[in-house]
Amino acid sequence: MEKLIKEHIISNYECDRNENIKIISVFHLLQNMADEHAEKLNAGYTFCKENHLAWIGRAYHIKIFSLPKIFDKIILETWPCARTPLTAVREFLIKDVSGKILIRASSQWAMIDTIKMKPIKFDNYNLTYDVLPERALETNFIKIQNPQNITSEKQIQIREDDIDSNGHVNNCVYPMWAMETFSRQYKENFALDEMEINFKKPVFKEDNFVTAKTQNLNDDEFIISVGTAEKEAALIKVKFRIAEYLS
Repeated sequence: MEKLIKEHIISNYECDRNENIKIISVFHLLQNMADEHAEKLNAGYTFCKENHLAWIGRAYHIKIFSLPKIFDKIILETWPCARTPLTAVREFLIKDVSGKILIRASSQWAMIDTIKMKPIKFDNYNLTYDVLPERALETNFIKIQNPQNITSEKQIQIREDDIDSNGHVNNCVYPMWAMETFSRQYKENFALDEMEINFKKPVFKEDNFVTAKTQNLNDDEFIISVGTAEKEAALIKVKFRIAEYLS
């Protein structure tokens, strides 16, 4: 099994007002790498479309050491790490040109039959690509507990641009929604250190709005529940650290 390794230069539109790459841009890069590598392994979009299947993200865990900035050249790496009959694990690294690791991430996936809307077993479709049992980030994709003591709520409108080719809100949107629950002042003083996501149920344009409910675990750790009145879409745990210019 060979890793997929690519260079990328951070564009202006991928960055925030402080010229750091935005969290949604990070997840876009990871998802693009996963899509491209799956296609090379004959388990990507072409295979899925022919067999009425779709990859569904179940969980993400990302650790950020330093965010790339505008016009930085970075190195992206990804590889499939493990597979069970029903789930697959994919790892990611983002490095600077010297090889220093900026971001580590791990993700867990399942595949569903898009007609029956039920998960499938990989072996039934001869999905037997090799895996590389090397972890970018040691994680067991913990089950995040629902927030108990809600300290804030934010209603977020679902935009048409949030919807992907599967007809629901793309996974990359959820971390952006999570970050939108924090004030600009808080994000000026604290930098995102770690994020874990449990995806629950898909959200559609017809849902119109989601509500993000936040529980403060302490000054730098939070649990965020994202969903509608009828369903919970995702649980997100975030941890911050003091921004570098303040430390």
